[in-house]
Amino acid sequence: MLKKVVEPIPAKNFSSSSMTRNHHFRSRALYTRWVVLTLLACAYTVQANPIMAQQPGKLNTPIKPPLLAQRRAETAYTLGPGDRIRLDVFNVPEYSGEFQVLVDGTINLPIIGSLPVEGLTLEGASDNISNQYARFLKRPLVTVSLLAPRPLKIGVSGEVSRPGSYTVSLAESRQFPTVTQAIQLAGGTTQAANIRSVEILRRGQEKPIYVNLVDVLQKGDLSQDITLRDGDTVFLPTAVYTNGTDGSIIASSTLAAQTAGSKVAVVGEVSRPGTYLLKAEPTGPNSTVRPPTLTQAILLAGGFTPSANTRQIQVRRLTRNGPPQVFNVNLLQLLQSGDVAQDILLQEGDTVLIPTRTDVNAAESRTIASSTLATQTSGPIKVDLVGEVFRPGTYAIKPQAAGANGGGSPPTLTDAIQTAGGIKPTADIRTIRVRRFTRTGNEQVIDVNLWQLLQGDVAQDLSLQEGDIISVPVAKQMDPKEAEALAMASFAPNEMVVNIVGEVTRPGPVKVPPNTPLNQALLAAGGFNIRARKTVVSLVRLNPDGTVTERNVNVDFSQGIGSETNPVLHNNDTIVVRRSGLTAVTDTLGTILSPVGAFFSIFNFFR
Repeated sequence: MLKKVVEPIPAKNFSSSSMTRNHHFRSRALYTRWVVLTLLACAYTVQANPIMAQQPGKLNTPIKPPLLAQRRAETAYTLGPGDRIRLDVFNVPEYSGEFQVLVDGTINLPIIGSLPVEGLTLEGASDNISNQYARFLKRPLVTVSLLAPRPLKIGVSGEVSRPGSYTVSLAESRQFPTVTQAIQLAGGTTQAANIRSVEILRRGQEKPIYVNLVDVLQKGDLSQDITLRDGDTVFLPTAVYTNGTDGSIIASSTLAAQTAGSKVAVVGEVSRPGTYLLKAEPTGPNSTVRPPTLTQAILLAGGFTPSANTRQIQVRRLTRNGPPQVFNVNLLQLLQSGDVAQDILLQEGDTVLIPTRTDVNAAESRTIASSTLATQTSGPIKVDLVGEVFRPGTYAIKPQAAGANGGGSPPTLTDAIQTAGGIKPTADIRTIRVRRFTRTGNEQVIDVNLWQLLQGDVAQDLSLQEGDIISVPVAKQMDPKEAEALAMASFAPNEMVVNIVGEVTRPGPVKVPPNTPLNQALLAAGGFNIRARKTVVSLVRLNPDGTVTERNVNVDFSQGIGSETNPVLHNNDTIVVRRSGLTAVTDTLGTILSPVGAFFSIFNFFR
């Protein structure tokens, strides 16, 4: 409480009966002047020697900057309409009493009449009233005290939930509201607020007061949470650059907007684009809630499609002032390294855009497909397979391992090839192409190398989505060793067909496992019959380039698998088992003698 003290001595008193009292007043005035001069001398000494004012053991200890900042920000209370004050004029009780500051900012005083005090501090009002009473009293000693402060009107604007004007009554608490209390009155801050540079605009001051509420929330620096005055305006600017840290600080504090849910739009490469109401999550027993996150919105929209570009997700946010904010988020960092700062908090009206990838990275696709953010497919998806598969066409491919919610991971490229009967031996598995239509209507072409899959790169097993077209080209040339590896792949047929013609027990097509050697195929056909040439057979093979090769193979059932005597067969190979030399001579002789036999048969008939 600020007080102005001045000695009161009546200026004139012409009554002879009061001379004794005037003499008494003069004696007390001399004593009062001596006391005042002594106090002034002490104050001057302390000011001139600041070390003397410090406590022992703390000499030359500087005042901390936060305290200096607080003193600069915490300005004195100024009077205004509605304030109730107490005026004490020393030894003049008839001029003392309680007064109300009227709507025009004045008070009515004895003798003086109407006197304006609006905008004055208590000290300033004391000086003004003393000057007015100096016309009637000699050195009047006046004290002004605040009995009942008026309700304060405070403006809160910028990035708060409910900007506007608020009235704060001080009748009960008798404590002035702070910046954080004003923000809470306005419903809390939005996620777009820059709480590091909050502005307080105060009447009578040209420059705004800046406070950093992050210091209040993180360090407990209450000097930043200054008290407000009537007519103050608290402005929360929009953050130019945002980071997940500030958003988390706001969300976990009492400054966050307390909402039951937020409507956000999720568009682009998600399974179910649209507008969703995201529910806020409670964070503690005090009923505070945490705003929804980006991953919550994506999961509610069905998860990423395989074409989603998770590196360049955009969140567009409407602000209270100026153009909307645009945040670029890399959720791949969250999936790969656990960077939870990328999972930013959302607010009412946000739009989440999941763009389409222009280039496909198989490793990234595998990371997304194995995460909870991938599309959870509840039913089969339709894809087309053309080219070097055994049964080209359109297929409904079932999702992989269904979860507790009935959904599962999208089917993969090898799932589709297996459903189409498997890959042909003539297929070029290095240049398989998947054509896909994105949400924007554009066609995306993805090249896949399944040979790398056979070398251990599981990322090449691309996740599929509805409407994909898979094209498997013909290989221009094939390495025999690669053909053997391909035949044993999971996306190759479980069995192959080999044609065995000629002198075997059961000639015709024979189904055998992949990479079956020649000797085993001959045995599967029942082995040689008595007419067969058992030392050499012919192997006829259709090459990927459309040519046909034939070579003779020396048969030796005692030998293991080898390229010369017991080669590994390919699908649709043909083995020709020819007649032995004796069988050929006998068959030729039988052909020559068959007319003679027919003649004797006719002769015997007539006989």
